[in-house]
Amino acid sequence: MTGQQQGTLLTVAVMTVLVSLGVARRIRPQPVRPTRLLIFGAFVVVVIGLSLVGTGAHLIQSPLAVALALVCLAVGVLLGVILVRTMRLWTDPNTGELWMAGGALFAIILVGTVVLRLGVRYAATGDPFSSTNGPTGPSAQQGLTGFLYVLSSDLLLLTLGLWVSRAVLLYLRYREHMAQRPGAHPSQPAG
Repeated sequence: MTGQQQGTLLTVAVMTVLVSLGVARRIRPQPVRPTRLLIFGAFVVVVIGLSLVGTGAHLIQSPLAVALALVCLAVGVLLGVILVRTMRLWTDPNTGELWMAGGALFAIILVGTVVLRLGVRYAATGDPFSSTNGPTGPSAQQGLTGFLYVLSSDLLLLTLGLWVSRAVLLYLRYREHMAQRPGAHPSQPAG
């Protein structure tokens, strides 16, 4: 086994453990924590932004990539809206805190988009964790391989739209919850 194959297997193993922990955590009901939502949402935006720059910054020169980027972002936002609508939100009668459940579907769809991206990247470059900036090897042509490479980079925007819409919608729901609490003044910022 080559060093590159070992690195790929290690990356897959680490991702599997982290994703499994995330899915297990999402299955349990949990309080809505607005600060955590916004901080983690900003972290995801930065990481995905850096990944996009690292894997496909040159793609803005391609009209197909730009059009596909807008479609992927819109689909991600739409998926985020749908997923938040499937979540169950309620107020704890003892503490007045807003709680949520139903994040498992979000985690499953998020994992699905990551697996789809890795599969498309593998089909385009021969390595799902390729750090090259485009198709390589003997099959590096502008046909299907070029399209798959563009798609693998633009799928990052689908993930970005999913995360951002989820964070924003849950934060807005939290603010609405805080405004409806007894003793809350409508003009006071919630938080």
